[in-house]
Amino acid sequence: MGRKHWERHPIRKKVRGMVLVISLISLALAIAVGVISMMRIYNDSEAAMRLQMEQNLHTIVTSRADLAETELEKYAIAVQTFADYLQELYRGNPAPEVLELIPPPSMENANRYSMQRLLSSRDISLDDVKDDLLLMTHMEHLWYPVMIHDTRSILSIYYGMKSGVSVIYDRYSQMAVPQDGETETYYNFLKSPWYLRAERRKKLCFTDVYRDAFGRGLIVTCAAPVYDEKNEFAGVVGMDILVSVLYSSIVEMDMEEGAYAFMVDKEGNLLEPTKNGGTRVRNLYYDYNKEIGYKVAGRILGGKTGVSLAGNGVYYGYTTIPSTGWKLCVRIPEAIVLAPMQSVKRNVVMTLFLFFAAFVFIIALVTLESKRFSARLAYPIIALKKDVEKITDGDLNYRARVYDNDEIGDLADEFNAMASSLKNYIQDFAAVTAERERIKTELNVAAQIQADLLPCTFPPFPDRREFDIYATMTPAKEVGGDFYDFFFIDKDHLALVIADVSGKGMPAALFMVIARTLIKNRAQMWGGKTSEILEAVNNQLCEESGTELFVTVWLGVLEISTGRVVSCNAGHEYPAVRRAEEGSFELIRRAVNNPAVATMERMKFYESEFFLSPGDSLFLYTDGVVEATNAEYKLYGRDRMIDALNRHGAEPVEEFIVSMKREIDGFVGDSSQFDDITMLALQYYGRKERPETSGQLTEEKGDQR
Repeated sequence: MGRKHWERHPIRKKVRGMVLVISLISLALAIAVGVISMMRIYNDSEAAMRLQMEQNLHTIVTSRADLAETELEKYAIAVQTFADYLQELYRGNPAPEVLELIPPPSMENANRYSMQRLLSSRDISLDDVKDDLLLMTHMEHLWYPVMIHDTRSILSIYYGMKSGVSVIYDRYSQMAVPQDGETETYYNFLKSPWYLRAERRKKLCFTDVYRDAFGRGLIVTCAAPVYDEKNEFAGVVGMDILVSVLYSSIVEMDMEEGAYAFMVDKEGNLLEPTKNGGTRVRNLYYDYNKEIGYKVAGRILGGKTGVSLAGNGVYYGYTTIPSTGWKLCVRIPEAIVLAPMQSVKRNVVMTLFLFFAAFVFIIALVTLESKRFSARLAYPIIALKKDVEKITDGDLNYRARVYDNDEIGDLADEFNAMASSLKNYIQDFAAVTAERERIKTELNVAAQIQADLLPCTFPPFPDRREFDIYATMTPAKEVGGDFYDFFFIDKDHLALVIADVSGKGMPAALFMVIARTLIKNRAQMWGGKTSEILEAVNNQLCEESGTELFVTVWLGVLEISTGRVVSCNAGHEYPAVRRAEEGSFELIRRAVNNPAVATMERMKFYESEFFLSPGDSLFLYTDGVVEATNAEYKLYGRDRMIDALNRHGAEPVEEFIVSMKREIDGFVGDSSQFDDITMLALQYYGRKERPETSGQLTEEKGDQR
């Protein structure tokens, strides 16, 4: 059979046809396997990147909310301090000499800080409110340092009284001067939102954002109610805060173009940045819902923390700022999140293009070298698929083999780079987890050290039978800012201390150690009046401390032989005393309540005294007791505390404290503890001395975690 005949033989054609079909099918299968593997890797990478972004966005929004809470807390602390001091003024505590009445606004006071009066209506006579104006002259020495400390954000500080007169402290006197023919300026603040909200809620609160009547921009007011000597509502003290400054300190952050943060108040009003650097107000439901949709808008206003992808292709992370109820949101377009995937996508598209170009080219050559060419093309792809499967199964140490310096080799390099990146990410994540465990361990050690610093052996003075004493401290976090102490100054004088540092966590705990050490050293080394002790400690803390922390302190010295207690109260809760004859507890409200320690240097402190008779009991506590909150956001309160004290007042001091803690836990239920809870009880026997069965020589730890 000749060569030409063999070339035309049907078997030869069929063999060639079979080889061509097998080669083409093999090539098509190899291409399909490569495409499926690449798309799987692409989809898995995109999903991992979305998950990582959501976790990062959740971390960003919660950390910014913590920053916002800290920023707002400094205003709340100042306003509450004003309210407490006003309450003491109503009770007639000592104050500076009154010089003259507070005048109405005038042009002479323009652009300088001054006290000015406003009347709510023309029906009010100046003689009727003269006493209120004289009382308010005592507030300038408190308002001035707060105002000049933060001139950018604080516009005004004022106090509106139920009597219809208000006193405002700012440098905008020219905006409220009396009209022509008038001697007074009239402003009906009694119907203002800040006044009504504080009066109705009976506690410190923030208003929604509103536009200032004098054209100074968007503001928010921090307001707190004030009560007189009869504990009746007397008025509201407030502070106007410029939203643009507050916004810049809380919301502004370095983000890519198209991503930004904004706040939403409880009414759904949305504050967001403008291109000229200002802020504008929109409504989340009416002006903004077309962009994000009702579903995501409802989640933002629902009060939960989360991350959602809206229909407009934008991610929204959101959480609640506890003190105001506002919502903090961070907006990041999906395109920014998936931008790194564009490079991978381009590589995939390029690889697919090369595959199809090779497919067309091979069709022309497969009749000559179908077996060799198909093997050369299919083997690297199949090998790459297997390598990728090992990587996707979790073996990040495995690397794809690179056979040729072509597109498939480039793709193998891309897969290897991706595996290396994933491995580094997991190692970094493990390192971060280990660091968190280290910090947790250190916090546990700090909590144990703090517990060991407080007296923990009870009874502490077994040879002294004139009294029994017991105390506990339960921190809200790993470490707390509360502390108690008791120690002898001499054989006949026992010092009692209970205090609460502002803030929580490690800073408050460190400040607690410093304050406790200074108080004890000053009392034992130099003695003196309780007021002198706190004055010295206050000056030292203000001089040496660079933080904005302060501490409320109740310091008393019991003269054991007579039962006389001389005390100095620096912004702390009133002590409760149970008289043996009456059998019930009452708060000692007549004592002077000075400002907290470390709020202002060179302050004058005043002290009070009362007596304990044999059989009487003394109960000291921090605000974590009365401000314990249940799931319905109800406070435990002083009335509920007094009822519990009366139910358990006849118990020995240790059982008494345990019973009180059980009462508080029963009220709070499953809600988390908001503040440190510290209690101290003293049973005074005097010369009668305690019964033999009243105390046992045991060494115990208070509830100090």
